Amino acid sequence: MRQVRDRIRLDHFLGGQMARQLQRLFALLITLALVAAACSNSGDDADTGGSETTDDTTSTTAAPDIADPGPDDPDPDDPPAVDRDTFVSIEGVPGVSDEEIAVAVLGLREGNPLGTCILDCYLTGIEAYFNFQNSLGGVFGRQLVVDDVVDDELFQHQPKALQIIAGEDAIAVFSASLTSSGLTDLDEAGVPTYNWGIQAPLNNGGFNLFPHLGVLCATCTGRPVPYQMSLAGATTAVSLGYGISPESQSCAQNNTAAIELYGDDLGISLAKTYDNLEFGLNNGIAPQVTEWIELGVDFVASCLDLNGMKTIAEELVRQGARDQITMQHPNTYDAGFVAEAGDLFDGDFVSAQFTPFEFTDHPAIVLYNEWVGPHGGPTAEQTMIGWMNAMLFVDGLLATGPVFDQASIVETTNTEFTAYTYGGIAGPLDWSRQHESASDEDRVTHGATEECTTLVQMQDGAFVKVTDEPWLCWPQEDRSWQDPVEKTFS
Repeated sequence: MRQVRDRIRLDHFLGGQMARQLQRLFALLITLALVAAACSNSGDDADTGGSETTDDTTSTTAAPDIADPGPDDPDPDDPPAVDRDTFVSIEGVPGVSDEEIAVAVLGLREGNPLGTCILDCYLTGIEAYFNFQNSLGGVFGRQLVVDDVVDDELFQHQPKALQIIAGEDAIAVFSASLTSSGLTDLDEAGVPTYNWGIQAPLNNGGFNLFPHLGVLCATCTGRPVPYQMSLAGATTAVSLGYGISPESQSCAQNNTAAIELYGDDLGISLAKTYDNLEFGLNNGIAPQVTEWIELGVDFVASCLDLNGMKTIAEELVRQGARDQITMQHPNTYDAGFVAEAGDLFDGDFVSAQFTPFEFTDHPAIVLYNEWVGPHGGPTAEQTMIGWMNAMLFVDGLLATGPVFDQASIVETTNTEFTAYTYGGIAGPLDWSRQHESASDEDRVTHGATEECTTLVQMQDGAFVKVTDEPWLCWPQEDRSWQDPVEKTFS
């Protein structure tokens, strides 16, 4: 996720109460991005989908993961094994004519205080995937089109969503915004809505809502941070969070709990938790860094945005401690930002919310690059999320059959897609139960039996692979420490 490159003083931007609301919003956004990266989507051992390859097991398809190339169809450019050419005239379905299947895209462009590419990058991913499907002849004799692109201008997501619902010109809505306040209205209207899933509370319990990684658990204690400490050879950590957001504080506390839980197993410990940092670190972080050096800290577990991480790295350089401390970045999977930073982040770790782009020979990444590049879009996180959302919509449509409407697409997806991997881009996702959040006490009912994450390292202004396979997974029910299993979902 890309954050603001130049630190924004929000009081100058909007002032007063609205600025404070935005600060809380951004801190929440940062935290949920961390959850997406660290918790990721993971699959049930009994329901693993596609052709899940591990070091020692292979499981067979348990759901119609249509985008996945099958064993007799290794080329991801080949059409999925459904009769996609069958045409049946349909009346009364929003956005559907004899020639087209039209969707609306709702997201943030103007008024984006982050200054980053959200709506346009997201739209690029959707349109690129539609182009791919249209090159195969479209779906059921119709072309897939984005008929309406709506800018929610930061605080207009709900009224703009209501306008789309009233217009009845789109069979589905795609949403990428910082607020997403209209998701509840879209769900209540029965509109299939595919979205950038950073707002777990708004998506929770919405069976017409399809966040890209399912509904995430924002309070679950995970193993990725302790694992990164062990990988770095670190022994002593600090845990960081923004005080303005209870969610960011909770995230920092979860990292603290994870380090303490697995401390004896890995020979690691926590020096101190800083869960009340100023958003944006506008006043710097020099006193804290000095304290870390005195405490012998060699690892930073973070729930901060990428600009906050840059501020810390620069202070570490100033105090001569950059080479002594490895940092875990929740939000720095941004090639442009890292390239500009040069060697500032060398040796640090970052997680992506999907199979990292660095796995260039992965079939799903190959297909993405073939279609997104010619469409003019960046190889960016938001673009991949748009691609993923579009893929789920099309696969649900294909699985429903040539006579379809909004309700039947939702019903098919929620009942038949029990191990969906986006063609190997993410870990298996069970839409029959992952519309609701798991909890730290119950990881399986609405979560999964595996906890999976991705991991790349930053070197010389670029990302490099640290594993042979893109995913690292642990069993969910057995929370004892064990080394992760490397996996690929394809």
